[in-house]
Parts: sequence; C-alpha cells; structure tokens
Amino acid sequence: MSLFFVLGATILIAAGTWQYLRYLRVRRERLEDRQPSFYPRESFHTVTFLKVADSLGREGEFEALRQLRRAIEAPGGGRVVYAGLVAVNMAASTRLPNDWSALVLAQYPSQDGFERQREGTELGQVLDGCERSYVHGFRRPAITNLLIPLALGGLRVRDILLRRKSILPFEPLALEDAVPPIQAKRKEILALEDYRDIRDDAILVVNLILPGTADQQAADRAYSGAMLRGMAEGGYGPMHMGRAVSVEGEHNYKQFVAVYYPGIDYMHAMIGSTFINRVGPGKQLGDTLAVATIPVLAKLGG
Repeated sequence: MSLFFVLGATILIAAGTWQYLRYLRVRRERLEDRQPSFYPRESFHTVTFLKVADSLGREGEFEALRQLRRAIEAPGGGRVVYAGLVAVNMAASTRLPNDWSALVLAQYPSQDGFERQREGTELGQVLDGCERSYVHGFRRPAITNLLIPLALGGLRVRDILLRRKSILPFEPLALEDAVPPIQAKRKEILALEDYRDIRDDAILVVNLILPGTADQQAADRAYSGAMLRGMAEGGYGPMHMGRAVSVEGEHNYKQFVAVYYPGIDYMHAMIGSTFINRVGPGKQLGDTLAVATIPVLAKLGG
C-alpha cells in the first residue's frame, strides 16, 4: 500500500511540475513576461494604461513604453514584468476611457514604495507626456498564481475522465449566423492583423472587473466555466490574477485578471466559432475594461 502511495504521489508531483513549467515557458518565451514565481507577501502590482497621440504612430508608442520602463525601474522603484501594445478593446467600460495605446504591468516591493515613486517627478513627467494615462493597483498572491496552472490541469483531467466533449478545435460559424454582438466583435478583432509584424503567436487580454448583480454573476460563472474548459484543453489561460486596489480616482473594480491566448489566428478561430457564439452572451459584469495586447517587453531594450 505504501509503495502505491509513494508511486502515486511521485506521479502527481511530476505531473504538477510539468504543468507549471509548461505555463512558465509560455510566460517567458511568448509573453516576454518577467514576473517572478516567488516574491514577498507585501509586494504590490500595478497596471498602467497609456494613450499616446495617434500622430506619433507605432514608434511613439514604443518610446512611451521605454520611458515608462525607465521611470518605473529607477533606483528604489519597481520592475516591469510585462509590456504590451493595445490592439483591440475586447469589452468597453462605462467608467473609464476605452481608447488606449499600450500598457505596463509592474511589481513594487510594497504599496508604500509605489506611492513614493508616484510622488516623484520622473514617473509623473512620463505620464504627463501622454495624452492620457490611468493606473490601477492589484494584489497578486504568489500562491494563488502558482496554483492556477495546476487547477487548469486538474480541470482537464476531470473532463477526460468524464469523457466530456472536446471544445477544440473550434467549429467555425458563418458570420451571418452569429449573434449581433459576436458579429461586431469578429469585425473589431480584424485590427489584430496590424500587429502580425510584431508578434502573432501571443495575446494577453488584460481585465479590470467589477462583478454585477446576482443574476449577472450566475450567468458569468457559466461563461467562465466554459472558457476555462477550453483553456485547460488548449494549454492557455490566466497568467496574472489578483484583487484590484484603487490608487487613482474612485473606481471600485474588484478583480484584475490577465489571460494569455495563443495568438492572432487562435483569437480569430475562437471568436468565429460556434462555441463562443453559444457561451459568449453569458459574459455579464457590472463593468469591465478588457483590452487585447501584443507583448513587446523584449523590444524595449534594457
């Protein structure tokens, strides 16, 4: 009995390690994400949205990100863990502007450390140089984020054992047969094509989330459950998750989630599928800002 127990435990540990390293490889190689796996409990994270003047073009967006990275990583500051160009607005907020050019995720030793840097001149000068900016904080528990890949692996094992029908590959649906909101979104994500020259195999959808009413939350749980099944099957999904913390204005978002999708072609296939046409209308929130971003941290130098 003890031999079987040891063998079973060894297999579980090996499988869990493989699953975690699989997702870590995606973070490092595709998303160019430098988030440490382990860090002190008092660490504090921020997401900074930037709107750069359209007249400055793509190079203006890159330069704004370079300047923001230098300001954040100044001595005594934080570290940038992800940078992306905003390609498409996936869900429009009623509380915040929806037109953004780029964003940065950063980690600080503490919220006090972030506030001290925010009161300085360098970070303020960078943000003032943009048309518009917005910063929101979030608490990203290390243990929660370490367990996400394992939870997705367990979900996939459950589906296999229960012989549930696979979600992948997606079954395509003609545009005219899709419900109107999905038809509109299929047209909007054509904007992703403008970013193929930068990276076409990774998209990070960054979400600020305010849950809705009890009925909306029930509908959203059904939507999220179906989406998580697809993520578990396809080896993608949440890379950053935490409790939102307001540091600017009075916006009371409750959650921050950043979800990896395996590229532009995958996004077209998913949004153009019978699957998303069926489950997509179930996504119901009190408010959310969700933007699809293309990873560019490796292109910022430093």
